[in-house]
Parts: sequence; C-alpha cells; structure tokens
Amino acid sequence: MVVSVETPERAASFHEIYERHGRSVYRFALYLSGDATLAEDITAETFLRLWGAQQSIVMETVKGYLLAIARNVYLQERKRAGRFTELPETIADSRSTSDAAEARQQLRRTLEWLQRLPESDRAALLMRAEQELPYEEIARALGISLSLAKVKVHRARLRLAEWRLEEGVGHEHHG
Repeated sequence: MVVSVETPERAASFHEIYERHGRSVYRFALYLSGDATLAEDITAETFLRLWGAQQSIVMETVKGYLLAIARNVYLQERKRAGRFTELPETIADSRSTSDAAEARQQLRRTLEWLQRLPESDRAALLMRAEQELPYEEIARALGISLSLAKVKVHRARLRLAEWRLEEGVGHEHHG
C-alpha cells in the first residue's frame, strides 16, 4: 500500500503510521541517545518530517524510513549539542522496589554500553535487535552495503557480550 501525502486521507494515514510506529521510534531514539527527553524530541521531529515529506511512502518500508529519519535527527542534535547527555535518574517500573532498582541498574548499564559503541554500529544493532528490521532494510536506512550492515550488527553484539562478561553481568540471574 502506498500512501501519498497529497491525498485527502493524509491525516488518517499519518495517524495510522504514528499509532503503529510511534513507540518503536521513541524506543529506538531512547536507546540511541540514552536520554528520555531527547528521545521524545527526536520522535516528535521524526513525525514532523514525515508529515512534511513531499514523496509517497511505501507502507512496507515505513518503519525503516522512520528509523533513518530518527537517526538523522539524533546525529544532527548530537552535532549541534557537541556532547552526550546524562542518563535519567529514575525510570518508572511497576515491580517491587528492589526489582525496580535492579531493573533500573541493568537498563542504565545497557544504555551506557550502547553509548560506548560507535554510533553507526549502535544504530544497526538497535534496528536489528530492538526493531527487528531485516538486514536489507538496515542497509538502506544507513546507506551502507548489506554485508557491512551484518558486520556492524555482529560487531556490536560481540562488544556488548565482551562488556557483559568483563563486568560479570548475567551470572547471578538467568531469567
């Protein structure tokens, strides 16, 4: 299905795209940036750019298109700010206080590790692991070859596994 931004159904189509992909774009932006407020800004800007797009969007590839926009917004913001932001101190969680504290610590550690990866490797890994995009779509979104997309995901997974082993994470719980 192709949605033209020129049609009368534009607002309904835009709403459908937002409802379907808004949370995924936000999660991608959060993991990419490590900052909830920045992730909200990136998500909003991503959908503003989608709304202002002059070309038609093919529904089967809209998720990759949105993630590519979100990554570009993130890179522009990073360039503009010239720095990384701190991780949030609190993350809402409905579990017990000790479970919530452990979950926050694990999330904080994972976000810190993600920030240590080269940005393009982090983006490729998040598109594959978090967003479950096929390698072909990752390659298109990042403007790289299919083989390089696979290498970037593999390299990022290896680095995360190394850091996890170095810090002894994952040995105390297996669930």
